[in-house]
Amino acid sequence: MTASLPLVQSGLIAHRGASKYWPENTLESVKAAAGMGVSWIETDVQFTADNQLVMIHDAELDRTTNGCGYVTQADLAAIRKLDAGSWMAPEFSGLQVPTLREFISMICDLGLNLQLELKETKGREAELVDLVCDELEIYWPAETASKIFISGFSERCLRRVAERMPKMPLALALTCVPRNPDQLAEETGVQIIHVNDVFTDEAALETIASSSVEFGVATVNDPVRASQLLAAGVQQILTDDPLLLTDTPNANAPAESGNMETIRAGVN
Repeated sequence: MTASLPLVQSGLIAHRGASKYWPENTLESVKAAAGMGVSWIETDVQFTADNQLVMIHDAELDRTTNGCGYVTQADLAAIRKLDAGSWMAPEFSGLQVPTLREFISMICDLGLNLQLELKETKGREAELVDLVCDELEIYWPAETASKIFISGFSERCLRRVAERMPKMPLALALTCVPRNPDQLAEETGVQIIHVNDVFTDEAALETIASSSVEFGVATVNDPVRASQLLAAGVQQILTDDPLLLTDTPNANAPAESGNMETIRAGVN
């Protein structure tokens, strides 16, 4: 890579928080990741039926809550009543789906950096972007502008972000490394490209190494593979395990048994 200073200098981004150990995209997962020493958190945002912004990856509620149906067809009050923790383990029962405003507050209070991925509903991309930008303009501190970037698979979403927030760094999510990353980055107005590890072979790594674009690879939970990617020129590893590249005992991971109060105490 010829770029002199990547935005993400720490190497690791905690994918949906400490999602190996805590229910993904919850505030508790963010606290745990911070306690494990990471400085960057990746999360997913989408809007509800009443145009509120919530942190959840899937288009449907079924996998990570005890609800069902589409996020965009449920209002915030209904989503807040759902259990967003017990799907992973009984001790996480009662966790909620956070709002973007709550998530921003947690990130800022902990001094963390944020990768905010837009989970668009096809045909309503501009609506999502405008809601997100409105929130960021009010609640993201101006003095920490270098501590956030917005990512997404939708070029339409990213173009809209560039119109609303011209100084916001952008990342385009793809399946595989493009033949000419620099040209694609210029065409789409992004500074970062994220790709899937499954498709990142030796030829792809050679392309990454010769590119001026900042690259991230997802989702990597094998420490040997993560080290190989970083050594080959990848700047960002998205991982479910914030302790992936450390030998630190996992003191912040919840025990297999024990009540919620004990688990919470380990990340406070």
